[in-house]
Amino acid sequence: MKSIRFLIAFAFFFQASYQLSAQEKTVPAASSIKPDADGFVSIFNGKNLDGWSGDSAYWSVEEGVFTGITDGSLKMNRFITWNGSKVRNFDLQVKVKVSAGGNSGLQYRGTMRPDLGPDIVTGYQCDVVSNNPNYNGMLYEEKGRRILSHTGEKVIVDVYGQPWIVGKIPVKDFSADQWHDYRVLVQGNHHQHWIDGHQTADLIDLDEKGRALEGVLAVQVHVGPAMKIQYKDFKIKQLPDSLPLLSAVDAKIPEGSLGVKPQGKVPKDWTPPLFGKSTKE
Repeated sequence: MKSIRFLIAFAFFFQASYQLSAQEKTVPAASSIKPDADGFVSIFNGKNLDGWSGDSAYWSVEEGVFTGITDGSLKMNRFITWNGSKVRNFDLQVKVKVSAGGNSGLQYRGTMRPDLGPDIVTGYQCDVVSNNPNYNGMLYEEKGRRILSHTGEKVIVDVYGQPWIVGKIPVKDFSADQWHDYRVLVQGNHHQHWIDGHQTADLIDLDEKGRALEGVLAVQVHVGPAMKIQYKDFKIKQLPDSLPLLSAVDAKIPEGSLGVKPQGKVPKDWTPPLFGKSTKE
């Protein structure tokens, strides 16, 4: 009888120990880091790329700075992804320095796509572009709906996926090879970007089929000329999952609003569509 009791007790102990071990393995990395007084968690330790997944051929730490480098031979955009947790609603703040001619981006609510190639991530992106102020800080969707708002455009994406310009923000030029403060704030389906405290994008996404409400966080090195992108003071504050989604009733598109110019070549006689009575609503 004692042997049976011992075996039962041991079985319960083993099961409890196993469950605790499994729970410990599934706890996001961010939960073990104490937030600062404002609720932000640092996601780069300034020493190495622990907690991130990417190719060391492109990503490293130089003098305490998160660094991506390409030599101009890149055939596909490549990403390094944060392993801490998925992101849904959040406030992301980071200092960024990009070389002249460089192109990068802060990828968020993304999807890892190994079927497309190594270290490929799709999804929303706050662009980091040194030589085009109309792209720097804009909202782009990698391998998706592409340009959703150029820098300086306040946009509502309608339920059919068409982005409409509903307001304007002054466009500023930010010098290459200097540190700038980037901020991405996402609350429900409302996306906002800033550089050095100046807003560059403000978008509401009503497209239920096309939008994403959560996903991974990553950063990018882009095809094109040789470049260097650097990040430091990388921190994020996770906001409640329960933040509401805006609807077409909350975010009305004014009649006469212009459609966002699509990426790529357009016909010489192209004119933007006008939102109006004939538009699908």
